[in-house]
Amino acid sequence: MSSSRSSFPVNLKPTEPVYIDHPSRLPVELLQQVFLLVIDDMPGCPCIFSLRRFNIVSLDVANPSLVFTRVCRLWRIVAHSTPGVWSRIQVALPGKVTPLKPFLPYFLQCWLARSGRLLLTICIVDESQYRKHFWKEPVENSRLLDILLSESQRWETVFMSPVLGWNPDFNTPRLTTWECNQSNLRRINAPKLSRLHINSRFDLPISMGHISCKDLRHIHLLATSALAICHIIASFPHLETIVVDRISAFLVVPDFIRGLVMLESMILPLPSFLPEDTQQELINLFGGLHLPMLRKLTIVGEPEQLQVDCLLEMLAVASFQVPVVDFQTDTPLSNVYMNNIALLLPIVKEVTFCGNSFQINGVSG
Repeated sequence: MSSSRSSFPVNLKPTEPVYIDHPSRLPVELLQQVFLLVIDDMPGCPCIFSLRRFNIVSLDVANPSLVFTRVCRLWRIVAHSTPGVWSRIQVALPGKVTPLKPFLPYFLQCWLARSGRLLLTICIVDESQYRKHFWKEPVENSRLLDILLSESQRWETVFMSPVLGWNPDFNTPRLTTWECNQSNLRRINAPKLSRLHINSRFDLPISMGHISCKDLRHIHLLATSALAICHIIASFPHLETIVVDRISAFLVVPDFIRGLVMLESMILPLPSFLPEDTQQELINLFGGLHLPMLRKLTIVGEPEQLQVDCLLEMLAVASFQVPVVDFQTDTPLSNVYMNNIALLLPIVKEVTFCGNSFQINGVSG
């Protein structure tokens, strides 16, 4: 590092910028840090393939990892020898019936090999899920998926759109965060998994006996029923938070949960359109739960009369206390009818609006 300092101007004032004559003169260690900062600043993962018209697949040469290798020989050598540049990847599955160019699967293998032994963040996007005439996963997609699966021992964070027809056994001992489809939950070994997002409707029956992730702490469900929610909470006793985007009316009263449950936070929807069967599903849910550790119930929706009445019925059948109810909505507080919220105050300790406390006739919500 001392030899490289001679290229910097001396006696600079604090406001004067420092210019480097050529980026290749940067010390290797500094260049590596620049590469990693660029990769870490990306909102997603570098995409290895690009899909063009007529479903043509090619390398995405615009992604930063590949751009680094095209500046000069030094940058290419430094990029190839920096595993962190290659430890994040997005793979778009084209859903093609025609064969891929042999270079593309090989390049995927090279990308993963350059990541060394680092843990991987992977995003898998299946373009064929939007093409209804594909009933089975195309063979070419399977080749790419098999390459990714061969590195499952290093998976740490994985985001998967629903991948048609791909339901292998997942042995992922280092996986901590996973977004997947219910069909992927067949056989899983993920002892470190703490965050799970199921991006499809979650229905029963599903055997939890083949899912080894008993330390799960946070789960996010796209759509599910009261029966499935109770089943999940009972199956994962260390669960701390559960988020549900949409309630599906199954109209089966779940068995009452008697075991110790550590759930602290629950986020449920109460949309403006709230059919009677959905209301009954929510009431069944609270009748089957026992959540002694619950600290906060977040309701996604406006506190209108119908929604508050449904919430009151839910709380009336609950065997536990709800300390805080928080309403999350885009509606300004000034447009909310406060008397609706006031109905909750005798039952819960605190009512908040988008996380903020407020007052109703001088009484704190």
